[in-house]
Amino acid sequence: MRPTSVPTAAPPWLLMKKRWLLGLVGTLVVYLGLSFWFGFANVMRSLAALPWWCWVVVAALVALGYVLLFQRWQFYLRQLGHPLAWRPSGRIYTAGLSLVAAPGRSGEALRGLWLQRRHAIPMQVGVGVTLAERVTDLAGALLLLAWGLGGRVLPALLAAGGTLAVGTWLLTHPAALRRLEAFLDRLPAHRRWRGLSRLLREALGAVSRLRQLLQPWPLLVGTALAALVWLIEASALMGLLQVLGDPLALTQAAVIRTAMALGGVLSFLPAGVGTAEATAIGLAVAFGVDRSAALAVILVLRVCTVLLPTAVGLLVLSRLRDGGPGDGGDGVGA
Repeated sequence: MRPTSVPTAAPPWLLMKKRWLLGLVGTLVVYLGLSFWFGFANVMRSLAALPWWCWVVVAALVALGYVLLFQRWQFYLRQLGHPLAWRPSGRIYTAGLSLVAAPGRSGEALRGLWLQRRHAIPMQVGVGVTLAERVTDLAGALLLLAWGLGGRVLPALLAAGGTLAVGTWLLTHPAALRRLEAFLDRLPAHRRWRGLSRLLREALGAVSRLRQLLQPWPLLVGTALAALVWLIEASALMGLLQVLGDPLALTQAAVIRTAMALGGVLSFLPAGVGTAEATAIGLAVAFGVDRSAALAVILVLRVCTVLLPTAVGLLVLSRLRDGGPGDGGDGVGA
């Protein structure tokens, strides 16, 4: 009797690579459509006018930003009582960049699972850190947007930031968490509810960790680092436009960069493709930038902030093998 073979599941990194390729195809379609709409020859002329070193400088600035964000990751782990050496922590953080194109960068929460498998750190720690990263990213973007727009929209942005702070405080309040835990205790002890109940309990644990990271000092450090990274990327955008002969003030570049990110997040699309570009190009044109130059610069920025980090993350993830926290391996397989 011939033994039956058990099909093996494809490695997670391979599945993510396929999704990344599909996302890349979709992005190329969007940019080709915009190029033909704005004039393909004009867009190509703007891209050709950028010296090769512009790509290197922008990629280096974006890499510097990720180094700063890695320091925020390390800082948050220490704040939660789970410090990790920079080398294994760096592997996990870099592998998480393979999910940077997920809507709202929510896929990076998978780092929590890798921390649990590799280092026996509760998964809710990694998920809580990811939630704190997204909150401080938003806070940093709102601060930079308020700085760029000045007093014209400052009251509205302060109101939005205050609403966000109050909502987050209420969501993470211990009394609210206790009520939610009591609700989970009342759920029927049926088998089909166990998975959902376990998932919700992990989510509550992550929210409680988030509350620890929203204390004044961690919140200040995380928001300051996020705002600095936004400012670095805005400087790269400003420099590219200056090379193309369409100079903008740093405040205007900051408005374009942060509004581009916020527009992409609100769309709930992978990497905010389409909406992020439309937001950035619309603002750039409103500031007096040529449409073809705006598209060329946004293309360079998107390649360096999304495609390259995703490719690096996939490369690291594909080179690491799976294993438990005590096996001595270096992998972070999902």
